[in-house]
Amino acid sequence: MEYNWTDRVDSMDTHLAFTARVHLIVHPAVEHRAGGGNDDWPVGEPPVVSQAAVWTRSLVGEATREWDVLHRHAAQHGVNERLSRHLPHTMDDAVVGSVTVALSVDEDDIRAAHELQRARREAQLDELACHQTATTLRFLREECFDNPGSARLFLMLNTNTRLGVFPSAQQADAVVDEVTRWHPDSLWVQVAKTLQAAFGSLTHNQTKELLRVLSAVLRGTGHPEQASDLDDLRSAVERGESEPA
Repeated sequence: MEYNWTDRVDSMDTHLAFTARVHLIVHPAVEHRAGGGNDDWPVGEPPVVSQAAVWTRSLVGEATREWDVLHRHAAQHGVNERLSRHLPHTMDDAVVGSVTVALSVDEDDIRAAHELQRARREAQLDELACHQTATTLRFLREECFDNPGSARLFLMLNTNTRLGVFPSAQQADAVVDEVTRWHPDSLWVQVAKTLQAAFGSLTHNQTKELLRVLSAVLRGTGHPEQASDLDDLRSAVERGESEPA
């Protein structure tokens, strides 16, 4: 007895499916033929055919969930190969002799699969970029900030355009100077840390007085613009527009 049906079967991606056209051939078991004296099935669909269909659906669905819909031909070969390994399949009163599956994919599912594929590729590129950035930052932290000389040599020799974050060799000196200036052990950074800690414990009037003293020192050492900036900050503190961190 031959039995044909069409099913929507899952792929490896949620909400994307194959359309499976299944051709099933079921033969009466030997005992059934001998007992009945007739090779014909009773009128109507025998229960064993339904059992064979359920068994087939289970195997087909299990196999298609290993494939995405963009690899329809490979999925079809895989499904039929897996089914062939289980044939013939003996049931209570019948034998499943042959199962053939043809897969197709709706255009909407194909478009959605391409969009999903692009999204996955973008996610992989983003992950790679994040990894490269993390590696670069780790190098800057462990090498450049600890040894500006190594930083200059790296910047002069670097030709890896994929990273795209390092300046050219012509800019190496300026970068090294900046790295050196911001080094945690540089004098001005340590002074800034000390002032930051002190500002947190100063009163309102003490803050204004410190700003006044610093302004006077800067003006006396030939830095009138910076002194004016501190005067502006002191005025803002007096007006209550700026508070120490």
